[in-house]
Amino acid sequence: MIIQTNCLRRYASLVGSLALIVASTAHGATSADLVGQVAPLAKATQQGMVPSADERLREELKVLLLDMIESGAFGSPSPANIDLAIDAPRQRISSLGVLVDSSGSEAARNGLRVLGTTPGGSAQRMGLQSGDLITAVNGSGLSGLGESEAGMAQAAVILREKVDGAGNDPLRFDVVRNGKAMVVSGVVASTWIPAVHLRLGDGFAVASADNRVAGSAEAQDGCGRVSIFDVAPRQQSLHAATLISIDGRRSPFGGQTSFRLSAGTHVLTVAERIESRYLPFNDRLRNSNTSEPYKTLTIHVAANTTYLLAAKLNQDRRNEWRDGAYWEPVIWKETSESCTP
Repeated sequence: MIIQTNCLRRYASLVGSLALIVASTAHGATSADLVGQVAPLAKATQQGMVPSADERLREELKVLLLDMIESGAFGSPSPANIDLAIDAPRQRISSLGVLVDSSGSEAARNGLRVLGTTPGGSAQRMGLQSGDLITAVNGSGLSGLGESEAGMAQAAVILREKVDGAGNDPLRFDVVRNGKAMVVSGVVASTWIPAVHLRLGDGFAVASADNRVAGSAEAQDGCGRVSIFDVAPRQQSLHAATLISIDGRRSPFGGQTSFRLSAGTHVLTVAERIESRYLPFNDRLRNSNTSEPYKTLTIHVAANTTYLLAAKLNQDRRNEWRDGAYWEPVIWKETSESCTP
C-alpha cells in the first residue's frame, strides 16, 4: 500500500470535470473516436510542443471517462442520463511515499514492514528504509491491531490517518531496524489543490410535479437539485447518505450523485452510509435493524438551488441501534446554482 491521501477523491474530481466530454460520449463517440482525438496531443508532445494544462486535462479526462463508462462504473443508465456533480473544498494532498505490507493482521502483528520507499519522497528523506519495521507513529502503536473491514491491516489505516492529519507538523516513527530500536521523524510533503466545482452531464429529471406523493405542495416554476456527493464535514458529525427514492419513486439511480427536481415540496427516502469506525456497535447489529432501515426527509426545493444531503450522527444517541435513533437525514448546505441544462 502506498500511503497517499485523498487519491480516490482526486480521481473522482478528474472524472466529473467537463460537460464537453459527456456531450461527445452521449452522442455516440466510440473508443476509436476518442483515441483519435488523443493521438494528436501525444504526437505534439513527442515533437516537443508542450500542451497547455487545459488541453492535457481535457484529453486525459476523455480517456478516463470512456474507460469508466465502458467498465460499468456508472451503473446501468445510458451515458445520456449520467448526472454527476462534484463539489469539493480546497484540500491538502499529502504523500508519505512508503510501501508497507498491509496484507492482513498476521503481516502486521508486530507493526508495519517497509517494503520500499519512493526515491526522493518524504519517507526516504526522513530516513525510513526497506526492511524497517514501523511499530508506532506519533505515539500510536501499530502492533496487534488486527484487520480492518476491508481485510487489510488496521495498522495501515491508522498510519494513513496520521499522515492525513499531520499537516505541517512532523511525524515521529518508532522503528526497529536490524533488531535495534530507533526513531525517525520529519514533515510530510504536501500540495494544495484548488476547490472543485464540476458537472458531468445535463442532469436527469427524477421527480417533477407529475409524480408527487399525495399532499405535496403545488409545483413552482423552475427546478433545483439534491446532491449526495460526499463532502460532508465529519467534524460536524455529518456523513455520506444514499438516496433510495424521491416522492416514492425509485429510479435507476446507479452512478448518480445529483438529482434534478422541480421546484416545490419533495419527500426523500434516505439510507445512511456512516463509516463503521464512527459507530460503537458492529455491522451485524446495524444491519439487523430491518424495521426502519430508511428514513424520510421532506424538503422544499427552490429554483436554481442545490441542496447537499447527508446522514447526521446523533452523538447523544449513537448507541441506540435498534430503532435507528443514532442518525437522521439532513440538508447540511444550500448553494445557488443554475438548474437548466
